[in-house]
Amino acid sequence: MKKVILSVAAVALAVVVFSSCGKDKTNEELLTYSKGWKLSKAVTSPAYTNSKGVTSVDLTKCWFESCEMDDILIFKTDKATSLTSGCDGSKETTGTWSFPSEDPLKLKFRLHYFEDIDGEPEYNTVDVTDLSEDTFEYDFTWKDEDGQMYTFTLTYKHK
Repeated sequence: MKKVILSVAAVALAVVVFSSCGKDKTNEELLTYSKGWKLSKAVTSPAYTNSKGVTSVDLTKCWFESCEMDDILIFKTDKATSLTSGCDGSKETTGTWSFPSEDPLKLKFRLHYFEDIDGEPEYNTVDVTDLSEDTFEYDFTWKDEDGQMYTFTLTYKHK
């Protein structure tokens, strides 16, 4: 009788252990969440001063327009990106993305809010600092026309 009870207990334990072990999602699977990402936080170090003289470490106060805070950034499985902007009446801009190196925490894509000298969005490689089922965060450096270097950290949540 003890053998039967021990056998049943062992089988029950095995079922619990193996059913709780799920396959971890890859960075690509996490990034390409179908509904996209919405900017929730944007900070800089050091503080940035915009053309209107507003200085802040919070880029939502000195860089982004309020209508940009509801933009939806989508990374598609075919390596395309899409940004739907609320500022332009739901205008969509597109680009591409890739993990350009062996390092799965480096991501190259079109940074829609940061333009080059020709006014075109730049393609940059960023450092992914958090990528989970509900958060996508990255850091990148940017140099202004005076040569001042900034580290920007942008945090997105699922739409």
